[in-house]
Amino acid sequence: MGTALSAGHIEEGSREPSVVSATSPARRLASWLLLLCALVSILILWGGIVRLSGSGLSIPEWPLINGSLLPPFTGDGWETVFQTYAVRYPDVAANLTAAQFQRMFAVEYFHRFLAALVGIVFLALFVRSKRNPALWAVVRQRMVSAAWLLVAQAVLGGIVVKLDLQAAAVALHLGMAFLFFGLLLWTALSLSRTGSGSVREVRSRLAWFATGGIFLQIVTGGLVAGTGAGLTLNTWPQIGSYWIPPLHLLWADWYTPGIMNLFENQVLIQFIHRWLAFVAAGLVIALVGRSILAPISSRGRIALRALTTILVLQLLLGIGNLLFKVPMWLAFSHLAMGLLLYTTLLALTHELTHPAAD
Repeated sequence: MGTALSAGHIEEGSREPSVVSATSPARRLASWLLLLCALVSILILWGGIVRLSGSGLSIPEWPLINGSLLPPFTGDGWETVFQTYAVRYPDVAANLTAAQFQRMFAVEYFHRFLAALVGIVFLALFVRSKRNPALWAVVRQRMVSAAWLLVAQAVLGGIVVKLDLQAAAVALHLGMAFLFFGLLLWTALSLSRTGSGSVREVRSRLAWFATGGIFLQIVTGGLVAGTGAGLTLNTWPQIGSYWIPPLHLLWADWYTPGIMNLFENQVLIQFIHRWLAFVAAGLVIALVGRSILAPISSRGRIALRALTTILVLQLLLGIGNLLFKVPMWLAFSHLAMGLLLYTTLLALTHELTHPAAD
């Protein structure tokens, strides 16, 4: 076996660093990746504010704004941008004052700024990692995958604008952001491990099923938000007067082709999101029950203890959004708690799939 990464080497056949010192390149990269994760979290949450405030189409062009990357700085410049918006969305523009439009523009512009900042920070970390051969041998596959995800996410952001915030594109955009965040977090957790031992699987199948269930729930939540499905049938636990709505409502003939029911039918989308929540919650609870006696690290134990509380809060927020017809603060809290649940579950999954290191 080779010596540790902290000494500039990689164990033969290992995909993870075995021993990481506090000053090693791996530990430093892990710290930067965690900082980038925090920045991506802010970007995801700000994206929620963009949607909830109705600001997503206030800049109807991408990536330039009337030929520039900068916002307008003169009255004439603002008038030009507003006229571009008014031509595309005349009904909405007719009810907006200049001050309201500028606030919407600022919300969307800051979202684009954060996205650009994430890209710049990631590019810097990518280049720095590649300059260290030993470190690059460990992180290459994940960093390259993350780079492709970032490029695809940037292109998809433009497509979302071009498609006027079509629900399916918005949900895909949200899901890809969570995938990018998860890959960065997993890499950071792997690089920051202390102690020795090769990678082994411990209860990983159930952990990955639970993580996948929560991820799918987040994506269907994006569809609920994009289609406005949370504003219909605002009762719980029944869906209107039904436990299971009739088939002609779940798969309506007026959506053509029929597959579009999955992306546009509010009744079907809400039905899937409601019942998938119970499936995902059941997987998480089963994982907690099976992991109580598992040999995991202290940070894994912290995630395990927090997971059930976060899950219950998320379920309550989901029910509250439904009953109160998605007030902005409750919808934002639901998104933030979903991100926290996903982060905690992914951290636990990582620790369960590795030997205890402390």
